[in-house]
Order: sequence, then structure tokens, then C-alpha cells
Amino acid sequence: MNEPYYWYVLYVRTGAENRVTDDLKRYVSSRALGCDIDPFCPESEYYYRNKKDRQLGRTYKKRPLFPSYVFVETSMPPKEFMREFGSYFYASHDVIRLLRSGDSDSGVALPIDERRRLEFLLKGKRCLERSVGYIVGDRVCVQDGPLKDSEGLIKYINRHNRFADIEVDMFGGKVKARVALEIVEKTE
Repeated sequence: MNEPYYWYVLYVRTGAENRVTDDLKRYVSSRALGCDIDPFCPESEYYYRNKKDRQLGRTYKKRPLFPSYVFVETSMPPKEFMREFGSYFYASHDVIRLLRSGDSDSGVALPIDERRRLEFLLKGKRCLERSVGYIVGDRVCVQDGPLKDSEGLIKYINRHNRFADIEVDMFGGKVKARVALEIVEKTE
């Protein structure tokens, strides 16, 4: 999307992320808006174990990166966005609220530094793919994947189930997310 563009974040009912995304796409297509609007729910890969799939090797599936959050990418400024979509959010049973950082309408969009951090992790995609790394003593070194050079975000690692919990800044607070991280070696 061309600059300037904004990311707005909706807090929705758990499990309704795809329904809200589809409803927003239908709502946008039914109205003649003069800008691009792309609702999406960022996803994360996760290691999936199943007795039937053991013969296939490692299997990864996708799930929402931030459960209960839907992102809307658009070039529409905050005041225009609120005017155009405020009634839709109010009437929707699945949308709980639009996240804000501050009291004014300009605080509706995700701050630029937080948006760029998420874009860096997503690598231009809508899915945070798995990372591969190793552990030396107490230090985690990610050698491949989106968490490379972002080891400071990792708060917890589960080597057996191949995931890591990370914390990302969003609207002045910390939001936890579970991402796929495969540790291939541990040395002392």
C-alpha cells in the first residue's frame, strides 16, 4: 500500500476473526469508497503433531497470531475512518471495540513505530512463519526466520512443542503471541 497508510486494530470475539474479516470485505465492496481497505488477521505457524501425520514428518499449520484482533490496513485518515465505519462497529455483534492510544480520533491508528515492528516480523506477509535457532547456555540464537535479530522479544521457549512466546508492543501495552520456533541444538 502507498504512503501514507494506517493500520487500525479491532478487538473482536475470540474465534470470530475470520467472520469479521469477511464481513468487513463485504461491507467495503457494497460501498463506493475511494481508497483501498484490506482487513486481515495476522497468522502464525505452529507445529502440529498427529499420529496419522507422523509418517509425513514435521507438519506446520496456521492459527491467529493475535487471537481476538483484526487489523484493517487502509490509506483512509483516522477521522474519515471513524465516520465511515463507526456505525458498522457499533452494529456488529462480533466487534467489541476499536483499539485506541489516547483520547482523540488521531489515536485510533496503530502508531507508526509499532506498525513497522509488526511489518518487520511479518516480512511483508500476513503470516509469521517458523524460525529456527539454537541455544548456547542461557542465550537463544535464531539463525533463520522472522525472529532473526529479534531474540529480545522471546520470553519463553518450549523445545518439545516447538514454540516460543513473544511480547510485542501494541497501543502502549504488551501483547503476548505464540510463534513457531524450532531449536535444533542446545550446547552448554
